[in-house]
Amino acid sequence: MAASVFQHHVSPSVDQNCAAIDVVQQEGAGDFLLMVEGQLAGIASSVAELPVMLMQLGQRLLVFKEARQAMLHAAVLAKNGRGFLFPAVAGSGKTTLTAWLLGQGYGLLSDELTSIGEGDDLDGFTRPLNIKPGSRALVAGFDWMGAALARSVLSSDVTLVSWDRSPVKNLSASIIVFPSYAAGSPCEVESLSQGPCARNLMGSLLNARNLPKHGLSFAMHLAGTCPSYRVRYSRLQDVSTWLDQILADT
Repeated sequence: MAASVFQHHVSPSVDQNCAAIDVVQQEGAGDFLLMVEGQLAGIASSVAELPVMLMQLGQRLLVFKEARQAMLHAAVLAKNGRGFLFPAVAGSGKTTLTAWLLGQGYGLLSDELTSIGEGDDLDGFTRPLNIKPGSRALVAGFDWMGAALARSVLSSDVTLVSWDRSPVKNLSASIIVFPSYAAGSPCEVESLSQGPCARNLMGSLLNARNLPKHGLSFAMHLAGTCPSYRVRYSRLQDVSTWLDQILADT
């Protein structure tokens, strides 16, 4: 069932040092046990719950021991060769904004988990878009999402939507945007200096405990390499118009 959702989001290479996730169905109970190195890591009560639980567990395993690269809760999109990094906390509207920008000529690297390594290269956990129940009706109104939604899978009340274009590659961050959706709000853009940007990055840094100085050196470095903004909005069109102006001016 989930194959059609994940087929465009499978990495061609696998790190052989990564822990494997084994799925074991309990006889008679109908539950699925998610096992990692012989230890119980989660339980899915139905086949429908498996895709989301596997993605969440896979992400946790990637983040848990990673000490070479910074792992951010952030989306990455690209346009005109520029990499846009969107760090955000849960509930900020990041995935809905990502879905909107895909129809405005942007390419997708990740909508959730992004790694930044040596040389500030961006990479991402290539997974389907995770559309929350409250956003599905809005996203369904995007003409370019129609075919993808037709192939979507509902798992744990989350709609998994596969984007059928290859993920963008070879990116570094050109612009950092901290998005925040607020119903009825006008589009408000605040340019951030290095300190406030680093502080906001720390709030999205998932493996801070594994990094030197708990990730502060990384956050200060990235905050000093490219411009950053905090954007509060209610209309998606306002954000894409502002981003296009940024591209035109730089």
